[in-house]
Parts: sequence; structure tokens; C-alpha cells
Amino acid sequence: MSEETKIDSVNFNGEQYLLENLTPRVMDSLNVLIKLQGAIAELAVDLKVKQSAQIHISEEVKKFIEEDKIEPNPKQEDENI
Repeated sequence: MSEETKIDSVNFNGEQYLLENLTPRVMDSLNVLIKLQGAIAELAVDLKVKQSAQIHISEEVKKFIEEDKIEPNPKQEDENI
């Protein structure tokens, strides 16, 4: 029942190109580019997850320091200035 959608052209750099006119090296490079774009999207998601974890852990450390009543060292003036 479902018909396969056949792609006959590609838009690259604002221009439309027929696939039948592309050379093998252009097709290969476009395939690599598409895979890279997918990998970058996955990395962006992974980065977002890690940034969220970093924020959570930082808040947790702050909370633990407060709960354990740990005081920071007093700032020391540099006497050689």
C-alpha cells in the first residue's frame, strides 16, 4: 500500500541538483556530509545532557558544602604587589 518516495534531486548551497547529474565523488561527499550532520545533531543532544548533569552536580556540591558547614578559606592579599 505504501509507495516509496524516490528522491531525484538534492538542494545544496541554495541550488537544486538532479542526482542523475552528480558524479560519484560528489555523491560520496554528500553522503558523508549528511552523516556528519546527523552525528553533529547527536553530539548536540549529548552536550545538552552533559551540561544539564553538570548544573545538577554543581548544585548538589553547593548543597553538600552548606549542609556540612564547610567554610571557604579567607582571601589572602598578595603581599608582593
